[in-house]
Amino acid sequence: MAELTRRDFIKASTAGAMLLAGGTATAVEQTGKLPHRTLGRTGVRVPILGLGTVAVGAIADARTAHRLIHRAIDLGVTYIDTAPSFTGYRMAQKYLAPVLKERRKEVFIATKCLRTDWDGTRRLLEANLKELGVDQVDLAYAHAIGHKVYSVDQLAGPRGTLAALEQARKDGLCRFVGMTGHNRPEKFVQVLQRRDIDVMMNAVNIVDRHTYGFETLVWPLARKKQVGLVAMKVFGGAIGVKPCKMPAELRHASFRFALSVPGVVLNVIGMGTVHELEQNVEWAKTFKPMTPEEAEQLKSRTVELARQWGTHLDRLDPHGGEKSRPLINT
Repeated sequence: MAELTRRDFIKASTAGAMLLAGGTATAVEQTGKLPHRTLGRTGVRVPILGLGTVAVGAIADARTAHRLIHRAIDLGVTYIDTAPSFTGYRMAQKYLAPVLKERRKEVFIATKCLRTDWDGTRRLLEANLKELGVDQVDLAYAHAIGHKVYSVDQLAGPRGTLAALEQARKDGLCRFVGMTGHNRPEKFVQVLQRRDIDVMMNAVNIVDRHTYGFETLVWPLARKKQVGLVAMKVFGGAIGVKPCKMPAELRHASFRFALSVPGVVLNVIGMGTVHELEQNVEWAKTFKPMTPEEAEQLKSRTVELARQWGTHLDRLDPHGGEKSRPLINT
């Protein structure tokens, strides 16, 4: 498939204004302490708030990190997203290990592999399992596929990253396979057309909808394939960990916006303090979908912020390369 054209991006930019009006938000079930939704074709019900562990991994004291993770599970935040240290997660998987030893059956655990070949992907997944102290994770992601280091063939080819994860699923190392990414949405469309994946996690927030447009460029196709959709970078990055950019007064609106996009299942948010955790849990418990009118009222403010931010998530790519093409003229 050819890359998305500039016309596609312009159409997506126009469609973005009608996004919340153009579909039905994923059904919510009140289960336990937090509302739950079904994670696409996996059939698994998960809370609408997940714990991202970049900020947890940056905590200096292990006991403090353990208390935070336990507190999250106690509050019903039982979807936990992690990755190996070299991807920026530092001590996260090591901090999770003793908690999982006690509470593995209570949580849905996702980890990530940032490798471009079959053998490297398999070795990294096995290393992640060892570090987490588990025999199987619920979800294994091909991580940050927008990075320049990945070609579509490396991702979707018969000896590529996703093929290795699919074999790992058959071998019982993971239950489900997914992919994540912050930028270059056109790559996701191409991979979706070549592989069947279970879950996809993308950067989605009320500002970056004007820049990257995963909601309008990629997620409609993913919904047709019944892929479970997860929003990350809901505040532009974890609070207290660069590159968090969302003004405090817009964070609740962005939380609601992401969960209101048709098909989205949950927000994964990096939380490094009990205060942040409890605030997000409260927003999840009281969640009400954002209306198109509310989103439109915020448009001028968020478009201006998008111009200021630019293609900021491209900076997460250590390999550089051509920048994403923003939907707005930054």
